Amino acid sequence: MTTDISKTEQEGLNTVGLVAGRGDLPLQFCRCARDADIEKLIIVAVKGEAKPKIADYADSIGWVSAGQLKRMIDFCKAEEVKDIVFAGQIKPSKLFSDIKPDVRAMKLLWRLKEKNAHSIFSAVAEEFEASGIHVLPSTMFMEDELAEEGCLGKVKLKNADWDDINFGIGIAREISALDIGQTVVVKNGTVLAVEAFEGTDEAIKRGGRLGNGGVTVVKLAKRHHDMRFDVPCIGMNTLKSLQEARTKTLAIQAGKTIFLDKSDFLSRCNKEGIAVAGFQNDED
Repeated sequence: MTTDISKTEQEGLNTVGLVAGRGDLPLQFCRCARDADIEKLIIVAVKGEAKPKIADYADSIGWVSAGQLKRMIDFCKAEEVKDIVFAGQIKPSKLFSDIKPDVRAMKLLWRLKEKNAHSIFSAVAEEFEASGIHVLPSTMFMEDELAEEGCLGKVKLKNADWDDINFGIGIAREISALDIGQTVVVKNGTVLAVEAFEGTDEAIKRGGRLGNGGVTVVKLAKRHHDMRFDVPCIGMNTLKSLQEARTKTLAIQAGKTIFLDKSDFLSRCNKEGIAVAGFQNDED
């Protein structure tokens, strides 16, 4: 599922809610929202995930545990939030260990046949919608930070590089369709690592070790990806993993991948000799 909103609709917003999870994406969203002249930011910050700095951007903030679904929704309704964005992940292990769901969350989990991150967050979004709170795409206000098509840095790609990229795209499509992961690491037509429960960074590092460097990393969104959450992101933590894996090429899906600190990331890739390419997924 994808959710689009026009520029006119964006300009009509003056109050926006945010459910803030892990990483720098929630902070970037807040900066972009303020740049777009959003007057009021109401933030639901997930304990143990959201960075404390998120409070600096909030007009009102409520800290909640990951499983406190009723409290999240009640807080938003009390603050008269009509539109909300989900930004930042919840650590995958928390979905199966640390989470202490309230009654509303328990009912949600009980009715789910599949309990993976995508199905859980989709169901959470439906609960917000049912409560009269519209869930916006997580790329809201960040269109300029999305990857574009073609060579994105100064390191040029050779035909052999595109061979591995296209090979990796085909594999990544298959694993994402099965809800396994969205990232693969390949080299010379061989699959070295497939992202699973461990996440993107660990998959990259594992592939780099197995390939002894010189690897190609391909990351894409699922077919018909629900842009309300779990949009692929690339940032400085990714760069550290790429460096450790001695990556030669990074390929990411254009229009569906958010850069965190885009100019700095690409500049650092240039210095490291890592080629960065954006591609279109013809299956979308």
